[in-house]
Amino acid sequence: MSSHQRMSVRLVLGSAVALVLLAGVLAVETGHARTATRAKTGLDASILSYDGKEFTRTKTTLMTEAGKSAVGTKLDHASPAYKALTENHSFSGDATVFGKKYDANYAPLTDKDGKVTGALFVGVPE
Repeated sequence: MSSHQRMSVRLVLGSAVALVLLAGVLAVETGHARTATRAKTGLDASILSYDGKEFTRTKTTLMTEAGKSAVGTKLDHASPAYKALTENHSFSGDATVFGKKYDANYAPLTDKDGKVTGALFVGVPE
C-alpha cells in the first residue's frame, strides 16, 4: 500500500473533497488563493512536516489570530493530536487552532518503512 493510499484510508474526512482540498493546499501561495479555497469548501487544511520533535505547518489555509499565514507554526505539544501523531495514529475530534474551534482530523504521513514524516490536517469550523 502506498503512502497516498494510507493517507486516504486514514483520513476520516477522506472524501474526494478533502483530498482535492489538500492537493490544492500544495499550490496555495497567495492570501487570495487561500481565502478562495476556504470560501469554496468551508474547510481549512494543512500539510505539516515532522522532524522527530516538531510538526511544522509547511502549507496551510490557516491564519493566525494576528491574521497572518500560519505557515511555519508548530503543532502544540499539549494537543491530543500531537500525541496521536507521534504514535503514528490519526486523531479525530474537537480542536482549537489559533483561537478557532474545529471538528478536526489529523492523519500521519509515513515513509515506506512506516516512520512518521509529517501529517495532514482537515478541519471544519464549528
